[in-house]
Amino acid sequence: MSSDNTEKIRARVLSLIESEFDSDASFERALSLAEKTVNNWRRGRSSSFMKMLPLLSERFGVNVSELLDMPLRRDTSELSEEELHLLHLYRRSRVLPREMRSALRETLETTINLYISTASALKESSASKKMGKSK
Repeated sequence: MSSDNTEKIRARVLSLIESEFDSDASFERALSLAEKTVNNWRRGRSSSFMKMLPLLSERFGVNVSELLDMPLRRDTSELSEEELHLLHLYRRSRVLPREMRSALRETLETTINLYISTASALKESSASKKMGKSK
């Protein structure tokens, strides 16, 4: 992997740390890392975060591919423009603290489920009215 790619990944990891933790020390304590680990990442003295990508991915609730800034799939031809737009928006939300990102995902899921159940109920109601008129 090129040093340019490593720098981009370093920047993503540090951005996630800054968005979710009050300090580098609190992140280090949360992950049981040695003191000054993040400081060494910031100064480019260590790239040990590369070995920790699966752990960091789990901790921050993102896919390793997102940390690597790789698409989950290369072929998105089967996705509609609306799906691509939602995917893009969701990926932008990775800068949010994990709790906010989780709440955003839950809100979207609840909203979609509500619309689906409402549409289904309206369809059933309309069908039963048509049945009543045909009798």
